[in-house]
This record gives sequence, C-alpha cells and structure tokens, in this order.
Amino acid sequence: MTLDEVLGNELPRWAQIAKNDPVIFTRMELLRNLKDMHFPARLKEEEKAEALKKVDEAVQSLNDHGYGPFIPYSLESLNGSEKDLLKEKGYLPEGEGGLDGNNRLYLNEDGSLAIRTNVGDHLGFLGLSGGNTIFSLWKRTTRLVEEASQVLEYAFDREFGYLTSSPQFTGSGMKMTALLFLPGFSVHDRIGNLSEFLELRGFHLSPAAGKADSRYPFYLIENTRSLGIREVDYVSELDKILQEISEEEGKLWKETFQSSEDVLRDRIWRALGILKYARRMSREEGLYLSGLIRMGINADMIPDEDGLTFYRLYSLIPDSQVAEITHTEEGNEKDMEMWRSALLRDALKNF
Repeated sequence: MTLDEVLGNELPRWAQIAKNDPVIFTRMELLRNLKDMHFPARLKEEEKAEALKKVDEAVQSLNDHGYGPFIPYSLESLNGSEKDLLKEKGYLPEGEGGLDGNNRLYLNEDGSLAIRTNVGDHLGFLGLSGGNTIFSLWKRTTRLVEEASQVLEYAFDREFGYLTSSPQFTGSGMKMTALLFLPGFSVHDRIGNLSEFLELRGFHLSPAAGKADSRYPFYLIENTRSLGIREVDYVSELDKILQEISEEEGKLWKETFQSSEDVLRDRIWRALGILKYARRMSREEGLYLSGLIRMGINADMIPDEDGLTFYRLYSLIPDSQVAEITHTEEGNEKDMEMWRSALLRDALKNF
C-alpha cells in the first residue's frame, strides 16, 4: 500500500472484521532506539541522517529476507491535514510536531506493517489489524524487530530494558491499543465496572469519542505497564481480556436487542436512510449513525459481504480524511459537513 493510498482512504484488507466482533482494530507498536545515539529530539541534522542511513540498511535487510517489501516515504512534505490523518490512522504518534527529510515511513504491501523513523524514537515498528488479533500481531511485529537487530544494535539497559524517549514505554518499548464498539456494556451501564477491572489488570479504558456516552459506545484500551513485564505474558493477558469482553458484549447486546428489538430496528433503518440522503453531516452525528449501522450488521439487517462496510463509514468521519479527499479546509465547518455527507452517501450507494 502506498502512502497516497493510505491518505486517500484506500480500504486496507487488514481492516476486515467479523460480523459480531466488538474489536474494531488492534494496533501494536514496538519502540526502539539505536545504541550510543541521543534520542531524535536531541540529534543534529547530520546525526539524524546517520540514524536514517542505518535504518535504511536494516529495512533493506528485511526486504532481502522476505519480510517486505517495505517501501520508504518521506514525511517532510506532509501538510497539517495529512499529519493529522496519519495520526488518526495510527501511523504517527499524537503530539508530534515538525517533520523533516530524516523522518520516514516504510509501508508493506497492505499497510498492516510499518516502520517509522526519527519520530520520538529512532524506530517505531507498527502492526495493525482488524478484530482481536493482538497476539498474532505482536508475533509479526516482533519478528521485524528481531530481524532488524541483525543489522542494528538497540539501546538496552540490563536493569530497565529497552530505553525509549518516553519513560512510559521504557522496558518493553511496547504500546498496545484496541478500539472496541461496546453498545451492550454502554446500555447496561457496565463501562465503569469494565474500566475498574482493566485498571487492575494493567490496562486503561477511555472513550474514543472524547466522552462516555451511550450514543458513542467506542472505547480504547491501552496498556499501562512497560517495566518489569514479559511481553509474551502481557500480550497474552490482553488477548484473553479481549476474548472475555467479546463474549460478555455478545451476551449483553443479545439481551439489549431482544428487549428493544422494534425500537432498535427502527433506529437502524432510520440511520441508513439519513446516511443515504443527508446533505449535511457533523462528526458527532456521523459517528452515532455509523455505530447504528454496525448494530445493523450484528443483527443481520445490513449486509457486510467483504467485512469492510463499517470501516467505509468510520474512516470517512474525521475532518482530516474529509479534507484530504475533497481538498477542503478543515476549519470550514459548513463545507466539511456537506462533503462528509456526500462521501458517506457514496459509500452506501449500493445499499
């Protein structure tokens, strides 16, 4: 997958999810730094170039040994909307500022694996997948890290583990993220209990839409530990937790649907009608309606032949994606809402 295809919202195969899977996507990041080099924020230009050269050699080794092909893309010329979009899609970290010619993103053929250079840390190995595949994703990403270590020497301390620019990830250098759609938990007012349960197991639950609201039952799970853990055990723990959440959400959703079937069916059909014919669509309304479409898929009301129907809608909601596709200024709310509604109508034109 090319960077232009990522920015243009080409639907990636990795985004496919099963009908009843509440896990929308999982993302794995393994952060590494080069031994005897300052973190990127403190590097001079010539040192950044040296780090990039070493990474290029490692990526070439990955390609030579059949782990790619990884294609390099410079991040220097990205505009604000494109940076925001790559953050939205998980390829860039939040809060990252200026980028130059020594910042690169290497993408494999379907965008499910990526390598990021000189952004926060010298290296970020990224894996993305739809549904709950966190363990297999960790194994795939770890293989890249291990193969690259045949060419690179990572900054490692016997006491602390892998040294990263943020103390939060020093140790394993691992950041795990899962986006979940939990209407059952939300309707039954179980989000608070779930959050407490996760905190005790080393994970944090937060609303993906910025606030806890049953209208937007999208939630992010992220790990809170990095020091003093075995990666395989921690990843296995998250994998088990996601399975447990999926089973419980299935029960709660079934109970919710059975007790309010007529009301929910009406809301779902209305959502489809609004998305197909609306001429203005805010981010909030788009998120709410896309959630109802996801419910409709779960209830066998709306077909999802390729497993990408929900992603088609969800990925068109952020301002950054609308701006990139339509070349509209993000601050122009009226035009953004008009274009968002047009893109969503087009996504559902065959329904």
